[in-house]
Amino acid sequence: MFKAKAGFQLSFARKAGFSLGDYACNLYWQSVSLFLMFYYTDALGLPGATAGLIYMVASIFDGITDPLMGAIADRTRTRWGRFRPYILIGAIPVGLSFCFLYWAPAATGLGLTAVVLASHLVFRTAYTFVSVPYSSLTARMTRNSTERSSLAGFRMVAATLAGMTVSFLTKPMVDQFGGGDLATGFFYAAVVLALVATAIFPIVFLVTREPPEPPGEPVRLRLADYWRATARNKAFWIVMIAISLGAMSSTALSKSLLYYMKYIAEDEEAARYALSIKAALGVAIIPAWVFATRFIGKQVAWLTAAGWGLACAAALLVFDVQTALAVTVFYMAIHVASLGVSTTYWSMVPDTVEYGEWASGARTESFVFGLAMFFQKVALGLAAAFFGWALDLVGYVPNVQQAPETLEGLKLIVVVFPVIGLGGSAIAMLFYPLRRGVHEKIVDELAQRNPTPAS
Repeated sequence: MFKAKAGFQLSFARKAGFSLGDYACNLYWQSVSLFLMFYYTDALGLPGATAGLIYMVASIFDGITDPLMGAIADRTRTRWGRFRPYILIGAIPVGLSFCFLYWAPAATGLGLTAVVLASHLVFRTAYTFVSVPYSSLTARMTRNSTERSSLAGFRMVAATLAGMTVSFLTKPMVDQFGGGDLATGFFYAAVVLALVATAIFPIVFLVTREPPEPPGEPVRLRLADYWRATARNKAFWIVMIAISLGAMSSTALSKSLLYYMKYIAEDEEAARYALSIKAALGVAIIPAWVFATRFIGKQVAWLTAAGWGLACAAALLVFDVQTALAVTVFYMAIHVASLGVSTTYWSMVPDTVEYGEWASGARTESFVFGLAMFFQKVALGLAAAFFGWALDLVGYVPNVQQAPETLEGLKLIVVVFPVIGLGGSAIAMLFYPLRRGVHEKIVDELAQRNPTPAS
């Protein structure tokens, strides 16, 4: 059985310092996930299909740039490591682009759509420049699978705290800064979030460390080498299929709550508290999922989370969920499944790096993470587009009383997306090759092939 070696275990302070980066990243990501679609439809007045199309195009573009950024970061060699410099350099550009994302142009029609799409593309590019190298540090900092589960837990807690921040403070900031103008309020709220995130990234750069480069490792790989190495990585592809399908569920849940509260529960103010409570739930639930990955294994933990989510989706068809309290309880319950999938996902991806190295002989950390983010973002983009089209399909019109059939359609969206996503991801995960104990054996074999200097 694999035992932690020097340089594989991380101190609490280093884990906590590293996870600050996830807090900063998720000030951006949670805002985009929770509020941007609503901003497009209810602040800018874009049709649901158009808003979904913009989100899809930007996500696919973002996904395409992720593996390219991963290849660039993998080929980088500096005195500060491969990945840390990008976190420092990209802090200000991503903050500025986030503010631009919520800037309402003085345009209408096709001109409005073009400017909104351009701002979204600029933000996604800047975000990729920081987020891909940052995520890649998970595989770089330790090869211990148990430590990675712990690190994923720290990251998820930080992301949850960011979700709480964004959920609880966005609407008060919008009301305070906008004075009734949603577009203006969202812009200044974005400025505040960007200032906080920009101040955090230099701290992450200072706190984190990367181990020395292994002797004899090639500095530069051709792009074809990256693809060849990844093609043989069965574990990676199974995880990508599972998370891509799971994105259907997470998208519907993150984007539908505001609409559900506003038009079905008829209590828009309660959405702020529901989002905050849902986010706060992660602080208690994520450690439980981390423990589950250690106790029952990552594959079984994923299957357990998917099963729980499917049960919650089915319950929505049985019970009358129309009051703000009932809606909050439902979203909290099914969020447990989302947290389980996300926590397990981020602990699985770095394990696939070693599987790919074992299968192909080439270690491509950042490219794997970049490609992983490609699939995740393309899936999220497609799911957002489907969500937007579904809104139009059920007859949604912003800021008016919805027809009864539209309300039923909104409820059905919240059921169908998770059933397809979580059910499909569970089927894919049945074929995951890194069952308990397999990864540890692979790491031991790799250590015998290429001993690395102690950090």
